Amino acid sequence: DYDGTILLLCGDTPLVTKESLEALLEEHKNSGAAATILTAHMPDPTGYGRIIRNEAGSVVRIVEQKDGKPEELAVQEVNTGMYAFDSKKLWPCLDQLSDDNAQGELYITDVVGILVNGGDKVSAYMTKDFEESLGVNSRLQLAEAEAILKHRKNIELMTAGVTIIDPANTYVAPEVTVGADTILHPGTILEGDTVIGERCEIGPHTRLTNVKVGNDTIIHFTYGHDCEVKDGVDIGPYVHLRPNTVLGNKVHVGNFVEVKNSNVGEGTKFPHLSYIGDSDVGSGVNIGCGTITVNYDGKVKHRTTIGDGAFVGCNSNL
Repeated sequence: DYDGTILLLCGDTPLVTKESLEALLEEHKNSGAAATILTAHMPDPTGYGRIIRNEAGSVVRIVEQKDGKPEELAVQEVNTGMYAFDSKKLWPCLDQLSDDNAQGELYITDVVGILVNGGDKVSAYMTKDFEESLGVNSRLQLAEAEAILKHRKNIELMTAGVTIIDPANTYVAPEVTVGADTILHPGTILEGDTVIGERCEIGPHTRLTNVKVGNDTIIHFTYGHDCEVKDGVDIGPYVHLRPNTVLGNKVHVGNFVEVKNSNVGEGTKFPHLSYIGDSDVGSGVNIGCGTITVNYDGKVKHRTTIGDGAFVGCNSNL
């Protein structure tokens, strides 16, 4: 009973962009067509359905690879498998589909020919980049698609003022945000709900997952997940920031330090070789080498509280 536009997409084409889908819908609306096809110009169209047009340039049908004649297979405009349909025009066509073809399958592409033969208009919108139509049906194609997404993200970031020292060896997930004048060193992996502020230096060899980082922060050789780092913080090398950790402004976390489920005040220092877990640490605290919070009694994990300005010597168990 639905009366409106139906947007039909493919589950294995993750590279299609929001902009292309919006343009497809706009073309469908403005053309008054019963169906509008998202097409692409493919240098090597092997395996894709070809868009067949008449002498006037109007779309008349889609021919699948196994059913095409030589002259049809020479066409480089291909069907991406994505469409906008007028719902009232689509439903009757589905009842007319036949499996009389080389695959012995019902082709949604045959709807185009049915509409045209019935006197309805079929329009098309061609994407600006054929890569948007690439499907993922193997591990190789998955890797190729991920490489394209990574390249797109790198371009987005560098255009916005982020320095990526070695783009080929840096991975930033599409959903990640990085501020201007931040430097990403090789081996950096940023993923999930991660936000990096401005003028930061991340990496080399740093992985951050669901981490909020403020401005002017340095993070080297670190793994952090589900935590927050404020402004002007210096972290690394060889640091593990575990969930529910919040590092205040100008905190220093040095080499071989693990921090878990702890709130750390401004200007506090953990220079090296410490475990700080389930703790509330004040501002201006200095934690000596080898200090750990002994927060587990075998049954319950207890919180440790360290006040502002405290000085804890080396090899201390709290």
